[in-house]
Amino acid sequence: MTTLVRTTELPATLLEAGFSEAASRALGEWRDDPDWVRALRAHGWEAWEDIPMPGKTTEGWRRSDLRFLALDRVRPATALPERAAGFDALPRALTEQVDMSFAAGGVLVQRDGGTAYGEIVDDLREQGVIFTDLHTALREHRDLLEAHFMQLVPARWQPGPPSNAGKFEALNAAFFNGGSFVYVPPNTTVTLPVRSIFWASDPAAGFFPRSVVIVDRGARLVYLDEYRSVEAPEGAPAVFGSGVVELYIKDGARLDYVTTQEWSPSTGGFLTQRVTLGRDAYVNWVVVALGGLCSRLTADVLLQGKGTKADLLGLAFGERTQVFDIHTLQDHLSPYTDSDQLFKTALRDRARLAYEGLIYIRPGSYGSNGYQANKNLLLDDTAKADSIPMLQIHDNDVRCTHSSATGPVDEHHVHYLMTRGLPRPQAERMVIQGHFEPVIGRIAVEELKDTIRDAVDRRIGDR
Repeated sequence: MTTLVRTTELPATLLEAGFSEAASRALGEWRDDPDWVRALRAHGWEAWEDIPMPGKTTEGWRRSDLRFLALDRVRPATALPERAAGFDALPRALTEQVDMSFAAGGVLVQRDGGTAYGEIVDDLREQGVIFTDLHTALREHRDLLEAHFMQLVPARWQPGPPSNAGKFEALNAAFFNGGSFVYVPPNTTVTLPVRSIFWASDPAAGFFPRSVVIVDRGARLVYLDEYRSVEAPEGAPAVFGSGVVELYIKDGARLDYVTTQEWSPSTGGFLTQRVTLGRDAYVNWVVVALGGLCSRLTADVLLQGKGTKADLLGLAFGERTQVFDIHTLQDHLSPYTDSDQLFKTALRDRARLAYEGLIYIRPGSYGSNGYQANKNLLLDDTAKADSIPMLQIHDNDVRCTHSSATGPVDEHHVHYLMTRGLPRPQAERMVIQGHFEPVIGRIAVEELKDTIRDAVDRRIGDR
């Protein structure tokens, strides 16, 4: 059973296809943005108009495929949903996809930018933990948000002359609609994971979630960030969106962060996620990319505090004509910082990966360690992976290594398993599962590991 939430009628400007300055202003008014937030939206629109559209000759975009874009056929927003009394009251099209078998400290389900369901356990609320939708937080928690909102991922990615950097982040700044806000007070441990689920259910409307997570000094948090979408009708353009996440981990704090992208096969879009770490802070970040027609992920770690450590891990499984465009940054800005990045993929049919990763050792970051690896399995001769690991080192007394490997399933491994009595299909399946296990095994939520294993196993199917 659902309970109705009365909302103002969607302005006509937001029902028209295409993006405009008037539509950005109308969205801010409809969402009842405070004045300071409307100013940020306006800055986002200015940046969107000013930043050139990237193309095949643009550095960082040479291997990107933007043919799915049909911005003149996408609406900026859609009507807000009814709010459900419980998770089971949500549409089956969503509930059948989401594993709710393990306990959570809070769950927020957003449908097309509006809250469809939300809850937080009383213990967390009593500890001062805040977990709400972004638009409520912008109005009620300005004291916490103003110094953080659109600071890690600003409307204009780079100052100075126009560049192609940040084109779709600017579009998100102008049209953000939905998103989560999580705040954990100092020295507070959140033992149960907090989950945000973003579901794009209107194929004609763009989805633009924007989230902010703040883990204050000495605090601990496990945060699960999930993205899903519906299929586009036959003959319609791809479902489109651009999401942004800003993560702040203060001195001595820890964040275990799992972001899962399982968009429909007819969805194309962008996810930009950046985390900044204070002194002696730690992040364990796992990226799981299984869906989408064409998806570009930007995952940046800014190691700003002395003694900071970051583990950035990821996996992707591509099939048919899926394209994964992955960009990672390990930015060492202080001495004695450590980063460890491992991204693994498996590709079949005509799926494609374009990976670029950079370890950046800034001046003054002596005593730092950086590791980067990208390992790709090609399950068919028609699959393709382009991998470019990079280093920029501007200080001494550091240790940095990077590696990349691409190839088919190792026949020696398959043969070894077959000599132990396994048929070839099962042997190949085990090799592929083992390829991903170093990433899955480092997920903080034990129950989620099996969910990811099952999802990968479904992708493998019968070979």
